[in-house]
Amino acid sequence: QFTKMIVAAFLPDGGDKAPLTFSDLGADFWGNDYIALAVEAGVINGFEDNTFRPDDNVTYEQAIKIVIRMLSGYDYPNYPADYIQSAIDKGIADGMTSVIGECITRKEAVSLIYNTLIYSEEHDITEEDDYFRYYYPSQNGAAGGGASKGYYAPDSAPLLVEEGYAGFDYEPGPVFPVFNTEEYTENDENVFKNALTSPLSTFSIDTDTASYSNMRRYVLQSGKLPPAGSVRTEELINYFSFDNPAPEGDTPFAVTASIRECPWNEDNLLAKIDVQGAESEGYGKSNLVFLVDISGSMFDYNKLPLVKKSLKMLLEKLNDTDTVSIVTYASGTKVALESTPVSGKDKIISALDSLQAGGGTYGEAGINLAYEQAEKNLIDGNNRIILCTDGDFNIGNSSTGDLKTLIEEKREKGIFLTVLGFGMGNYKDNKMETLADYGNGNYAYIDNAREAKKVFIDEMPKTIYTIAKDVKIQVEFNPAKVKEYRLIGYENRVLNNEDFENDKKDAGELGAGATVTALYEIVPSNGEVDNNLKYQQSSLTDSDEYMTVKLRYKDPDGSESKLIELPVSDFAEDLVDGEFLFAAAVAELGMILNDSEFKGTATYESVISLARKGLENDPFGFRTEFVHLVDLMKYFDR
Repeated sequence: QFTKMIVAAFLPDGGDKAPLTFSDLGADFWGNDYIALAVEAGVINGFEDNTFRPDDNVTYEQAIKIVIRMLSGYDYPNYPADYIQSAIDKGIADGMTSVIGECITRKEAVSLIYNTLIYSEEHDITEEDDYFRYYYPSQNGAAGGGASKGYYAPDSAPLLVEEGYAGFDYEPGPVFPVFNTEEYTENDENVFKNALTSPLSTFSIDTDTASYSNMRRYVLQSGKLPPAGSVRTEELINYFSFDNPAPEGDTPFAVTASIRECPWNEDNLLAKIDVQGAESEGYGKSNLVFLVDISGSMFDYNKLPLVKKSLKMLLEKLNDTDTVSIVTYASGTKVALESTPVSGKDKIISALDSLQAGGGTYGEAGINLAYEQAEKNLIDGNNRIILCTDGDFNIGNSSTGDLKTLIEEKREKGIFLTVLGFGMGNYKDNKMETLADYGNGNYAYIDNAREAKKVFIDEMPKTIYTIAKDVKIQVEFNPAKVKEYRLIGYENRVLNNEDFENDKKDAGELGAGATVTALYEIVPSNGEVDNNLKYQQSSLTDSDEYMTVKLRYKDPDGSESKLIELPVSDFAEDLVDGEFLFAAAVAELGMILNDSEFKGTATYESVISLARKGLENDPFGFRTEFVHLVDLMKYFDR
């Protein structure tokens, strides 16, 4: 049946039929003609024992392999991982909830075939990403070519020319060893605190998403789990939007909270706090500076070429009255394009197309020049630098501390900073996170064109327009209801309690329509005071509230903070809320990848089970992609 669907979708005009030799197909079997067409097209081979097994159900991995072979025309070396990686990367597994070893439904079969047809219409199946990924891999240890042995081999490229995959520029060269110089900062995870002696928990919001897409890059392009220090659980959670109430009145966001059972520890509770940013029908004028790293390290296909593709996507979403400047840096710096209205889009695109990679990385000078350019064209509106780099600064001040000081001096000019990471092998996550954190901006990692679309098209307002800055959250726990609590993630965003009311203390920014979610694991209290201090006596207030959530923020151009308070008393005894469960699933994965001592009963299987209960709100397929990524991680870990 599935073969017939494949033939109907991809081979509607028929063609040559291969002679069938499968031992379990009779001469009068109804599907022989369809099978013969699929075999001749190289889509189906049957099993090693020369059987076809027409009465078997089709598994997820079998179906994926068939459509990928139909799409690309070649075999990948590692089944099923390579095929599944390719399918997720292309988005053709969107809408499927089955995982490895499970049989697909007819609905999933239709969804898979439909997605594949759409992809084949929108892309050249010999496009650059497949070509480089499987035949000309970069220095990341990805499957295929020489990379599986720890090398990359440019002279494997002629294989594609022989097979008809022409149209790519390559320069055959020697095989040489891979050097991985990626840098991450590992943070000690938050521990449980006593609600009687430490009732306050204070932290800055974090709208960065880089850790999630970087994790996906490791799974899809390197075929392994992400390294220690690269997984920040709050960025995994905040990669997703949640269905929260919209703000009312003039407040730029709404704050909500709920408490339910903790999925990985049945004796504890889990509190979910959501901050939902306001959306807008229109935004004021923007003065944007594209700060592009064009050093030699940006040569790879998933660096400068992907930067150009990404920024062109953004141009399609900007208003004609917005202006764009382009500043580049390598061994030196240059204003590649003076401030130009987006109405002159062709001029901007031409400037982007002219950029070529080569030379050192004078990042400090590039940042200074970009701020000068932004300040020269400063407007009463949205002033922002968009930095595109792999973070590998090797000329000028390049230490994290030096960069922090530089950015802190510049942010007072009212210019916000968006940092976009690209590439692999020499990726400097720690530097880019620092730049964004102290530059009043956000940080994302773009691993493929789909992520570029998410950042610059689907969620463009979150990336470009700030609606509140220096947003801090402080939670006061009621010891009568809460014995202990633990903030999940946000390890490098924790603030001193006195910082909450200090308007000079920098904190995170919130983009238009953005969602920020924080989770606390709670050990319930028996309502009795447990204080062994000799000189202090404690008493509890009679209240049904578990906690009070307080939030401070400033307007984008403001200097004084405003306060919002939300008491939380409701506890739901069941786990029927799909939004809550999906957030819990993502938190579970973060704890597994970080080997948290508090992960309890969390497993890849429980993550998938929880996530599947929260797939209804998934307009762009990100949540189903999450399920497939977790399934691959389970496969790799095994």
